[in-house]
Amino acid sequence: MGKLSIDLLQSGMVLQDEVRGMKGKRLFPAGVELDEQKITILKAWGVVEADIIGGAREISRQTQLENGPVTDEAQRLAKRYVTQAFRGQEVGSSFMRQFKLQCMKRTAKAIRNQSFSVMSAETMRDLYDQAAKSSLRPGMVTPQNVVEKQLELISFPDIYYEIVRELEFPFTTSRRLAGIVSKDTGLAARILKLVNSPFYGFPSRIESIERALTILGSNELTTLTLGLSVVHSFLGVPETVFNVKDFWEYAISCGILSRLLGAQCTDLMEERLFVGGLLQPVGMLLMISYDPASMCKAVLLSRKKGVSLPVAERAVFGFNHAEVGATLLESWNIPETLTNIVRHCYTPLSSPLPIDSSIVHLATIMATGLRSKDFCTYHLPDFFQATVDETKISPSALVPILSQYDRQLADTHEILTDGM
Repeated sequence: MGKLSIDLLQSGMVLQDEVRGMKGKRLFPAGVELDEQKITILKAWGVVEADIIGGAREISRQTQLENGPVTDEAQRLAKRYVTQAFRGQEVGSSFMRQFKLQCMKRTAKAIRNQSFSVMSAETMRDLYDQAAKSSLRPGMVTPQNVVEKQLELISFPDIYYEIVRELEFPFTTSRRLAGIVSKDTGLAARILKLVNSPFYGFPSRIESIERALTILGSNELTTLTLGLSVVHSFLGVPETVFNVKDFWEYAISCGILSRLLGAQCTDLMEERLFVGGLLQPVGMLLMISYDPASMCKAVLLSRKKGVSLPVAERAVFGFNHAEVGATLLESWNIPETLTNIVRHCYTPLSSPLPIDSSIVHLATIMATGLRSKDFCTYHLPDFFQATVDETKISPSALVPILSQYDRQLADTHEILTDGM
């Protein structure tokens, strides 16, 4: 008998013990022979490992190397970087203690594998050069000023509004809705790729938009369409302060983690949480385009003072990117539920939807801590224990959540940023 990581399971292996998924759902009893469909179901339910008959003999040499020892130097550097990121946080929280431990383990492995990078001296010099050009003072501009100027550069697809209008029609059908979505072939392809990816983990392939509508529901698919549309509305945003690809990796991480955290709660719309998490940082792109020198100044202030980027943005601009993002969504007549999630992602307990905003708040903290590239600021947003109390998410859920996150990130990033 031996436990194997979910990623090492293969067809033909036999379960030694029963397997349960997230929230204790019983999936398969002992003695079941695995096949590809069963393995997909296990992954979709957040299973991290399973007891396999003779499992210890199945671990490959490559896997042993991947999970091998981490040097003392890698552990020392990981502790330094993670401690810096967690500076000023409520580490007395059991949730944050467990998350910090996971960050240290992951960062040490990333350093060992040479996949962790800090901001280079050259990039830092560029930031200082640009920041020196800033003449902005708090109160000189408003979020509305930023959005109004940038709306000229951003074209939001009309297809989202077509779907919304169709949903208001009392006799609409999945076929009619699917016809609207399918008019945008690129969008339809991205939706089908997403629903067939580890993001959902459905056991059988979904071949049509109409079938996706039937399985997900019209409101859920509409929300997903909104998120995909917004991402592609920013194709023309210039790369001035940081790498746009790294930015979207962070934003997509926020979305995936929001959805996975939301799965721990009951009666929440996971697509809304995903899109809320995905959109919460978009105000950064608007602020960078509006005044790159002042955004560089905020990044440097964050690093120098050891505060989160939203705090530094407020000191420089008088507001932060969450307020800009919410103002943008309001100008597009996006549903108030999403607008409030974005506006209150750093003040979740003031939100009209405190549970949703608390989940996105936790996801934003986690996405910052899990980044392997120091593209902007490495300091975590302020953590509030009340957000964990509000959502009732157990620290023990972090390991299976992170396991699912690892499986979903690369594919989801590729699908959402296709063409960028």
